[in-house]
Amino acid sequence: MASGGEAAMAPAQQPPAELGGDSVESMRKIFIRRPEDGGHEEQPEGPPRGSAGAERRPASSGEARDVEGALPSSPPPPKRAPFREHRRDAQRLVLHYIVPCMNAYGLCIVDRFLGHRTAEKIFQEVLALHLSDKFQDGALASQKPGGSKAIRGDKILWVEGSEPGCENIGFLLKRMDKLIMYADGKLGHYKIRGRHKAMVACYPGNGTGYVRHVDNPNGDGRCITCIYYLNKNWDSKLHGGILRIFPEGKSYVADVEPIFDRLLFFWSDRRNPHEVQPSYATRYAMTVWYFDAEERAEAKKKFRNLVDAGKTEAVLNEH
Repeated sequence: MASGGEAAMAPAQQPPAELGGDSVESMRKIFIRRPEDGGHEEQPEGPPRGSAGAERRPASSGEARDVEGALPSSPPPPKRAPFREHRRDAQRLVLHYIVPCMNAYGLCIVDRFLGHRTAEKIFQEVLALHLSDKFQDGALASQKPGGSKAIRGDKILWVEGSEPGCENIGFLLKRMDKLIMYADGKLGHYKIRGRHKAMVACYPGNGTGYVRHVDNPNGDGRCITCIYYLNKNWDSKLHGGILRIFPEGKSYVADVEPIFDRLLFFWSDRRNPHEVQPSYATRYAMTVWYFDAEERAEAKKKFRNLVDAGKTEAVLNEH
């Protein structure tokens, strides 16, 4: 798959304001020179210009099934004009903003994604979940419960969006799914057919963060990381909590503030190491990982083979 800035992109166009998108060029303001190079601002070149994709229609995602959660095979047929208009707006946002940003920079920010009123409802549901004391310490796959918190200091809860009291979270997940569905077939060779449950995360504001890491370093199927932020009046100079992304092979980093009603996409593999800098105020985020169908199937096959090999070895050790 080609790296970020190599794909020919359609000329940037302004997405609909109600969907919160900015121009592709405006993404450049989040990039600065890598700290080890002196920390002076350096903005990357804008997306390459070309005609590819300018008139493409959204491709159908086909059937989308995965044990962790499936994307809808197609959007429900609209019954009223506003629904059709919303779908056209979402498709335009994807084609003229999200896809060009992802292919040019490897990440994309959509601000004011749902609007303050809906975002507030989601925030209240997340707050209620947090107050219910259901969150647990975040852990690495290889880390046992109760292990060191030096790597990550968040509290997390996995949700599907269908649980009682999570109706607005479910609405958010459906909106995210539709954007990914409209982008399917336009993001490199990926065939996105499913996603994980949503991970609701809270950094308690005691100076904890998450050290530099890669979401999918070993081909587990995750291709796109999608994060939705729920932090009102966030001031990174006071509260910290910036998500810093280190695009592979680039001389710059991307500093993403976790502000209210902001949606972030980025490649999940080794192209985007990232860290959550120490947070000094309560910081909420909701993360979803979307799967490439072929890589996910291969990862599951490898896992089953390892499990079967382990069972065989256990049997041999008993005799």
